[in-house]
Formats: sequence, structure tokens, C-alpha cells
Amino acid sequence: MNITKLYRLSGLHYNKLKKELEDLEKIEVIEIIGSDQRAKIIKINYSNPKILVLINLLEELYKDE
Repeated sequence: MNITKLYRLSGLHYNKLKKELEDLEKIEVIEIIGSDQRAKIIKINYSNPKILVLINLLEELYKDE
């Protein structure tokens, strides 16, 4: 998902969103792909063990729905 779409969906101020994304990238929860300011794509880092635990937790919580 690109930053602009995420900005529209989140309702956050753009600068706040950008700061949060930078923080998430530092702890390797997400990857920001692209060198051009206009073409940055946000991607979940599925190789991060914390993400895998979170996915498993959510699957467990919602498996009966």
C-alpha cells in the first residue's frame, strides 16, 4: 500500500503518519520500499517473529467467526 492511500484510510495527519511509519520501520515491523518520494510502498515485514505471533493471535481470536 502506498503512503497516500494509507494516509487517506488512517485519518492521521500526514506528518504524524510518516513519523509512525519511520518508527515501525526502525523496529522492523514494516518495510518501506522505493527510493522516490512519490513511489514509496509500505509492506508488512512477515519475516519479523513478532508479526507472526500477532498473525497467529488474530487467527486464533477470529477462527470461529
